[in-house]
Amino acid sequence: MTVSQELQLTPTEREAVEEISRRISKDLPRKIYDEAFMYYRFLKARDFDVDAAEQMVRQSLQWRKENNVDKILTDYKLPEILQTFFKNVLFGYDKEGCPIYYMPVGKHDVRGLHMSARYPDIEKAIVRLAEEAEKILDKQSKKLNKCVEGLVNIYDMDGLTFGTATYKKGIETVIKLLKMQQDNYPERMKAFYIINASSLFTMPFNIVKSFLNSRMLSKFHVYGTEEWKEVLLESIDADQLPVFLGGTRTDPDGNPLGKTFMNQGGKVNEKYYMHKSVNSLEKSPGVKKITLPRASFNEVTVEIEEAGSIIEWEFETKTRDIGFGLFYKDIDGEEEKMTELVELQRLETEDFSEVGMYKCDKKGEYVILFDNSYSWIRSKEVFYRINVVKPSEHEKNLKN
Repeated sequence: MTVSQELQLTPTEREAVEEISRRISKDLPRKIYDEAFMYYRFLKARDFDVDAAEQMVRQSLQWRKENNVDKILTDYKLPEILQTFFKNVLFGYDKEGCPIYYMPVGKHDVRGLHMSARYPDIEKAIVRLAEEAEKILDKQSKKLNKCVEGLVNIYDMDGLTFGTATYKKGIETVIKLLKMQQDNYPERMKAFYIINASSLFTMPFNIVKSFLNSRMLSKFHVYGTEEWKEVLLESIDADQLPVFLGGTRTDPDGNPLGKTFMNQGGKVNEKYYMHKSVNSLEKSPGVKKITLPRASFNEVTVEIEEAGSIIEWEFETKTRDIGFGLFYKDIDGEEEKMTELVELQRLETEDFSEVGMYKCDKKGEYVILFDNSYSWIRSKEVFYRINVVKPSEHEKNLKN
């Protein structure tokens, strides 16, 4: 059985695969899985534009060389924190034999991860998973005597907090990793099921999706707290899914959470921390200070000149918590209306400063509110830094 036969290529598609093979095969450092299928995936990602697909393949080959990807499974050992963080993410297969990965995003300690591991190591952990997945897909294809094309990802947002949803480093890491997969493992993602998504999820997703192409975005399926179990069971047998995801599978002792074979998330042990940024913001450059007397609040106006810009914030208090919210000031003639964008909430910042970001869909005046109106005893000192990044600058910053 050949890939061309299995995929039932049209004559035009088959001709494109043969053409790009003629151009590139001699430059491959080694046989990369099923070469014909690899070419097909890159061509599909570029709508069968042979020139564009060739460029994409060559850029990916260069990326593999620069990052020593061909030897990452044998020559690179993950730091212990990353072995723990990504443990048991693969737990089963869908009805077509595609591997299923589960990530409890809402319960993951994203800040703790970034305090315990450098981004290059996080990226290598994802590359290792991707390379392991390639081998699993190849094994499944041979076992089932058919082409098993992609991966199923279930991202569970249950427990997602404001701090995680707006955490700048976390959002930027997700963008980089998804783009890395999009550019170097095209058409390997069969589906992303986002489950238990609350309104908090829309904030980071509005930023992330602007960096992904339409083909990648089409694979995302977002659900709230209902209906997703029925959707999962349409493509995944019940005996593959744990009970808490709508299936029948349990731990040997009958636990419905699948603790023996599922990633459970949880707080990162502080023993892994490389550093602690306890109240470090006060003496940082560009930081401003405001004093909020008891039962008072303060508004900081941010002018956005270009739609799609990102507001970045970092702030901390010396004592207990402070209220924080983001609003849009809509002026219609003489009437002024404040629209709440980030729900006002009290945040604890004694140990670590709060670092977040928000994508502005339109230009105009945005208002950041620091609120101490609930405190009738204590005044609060707030140290804060606010930055506005235009869309083009944000993409450039991510690349660097």
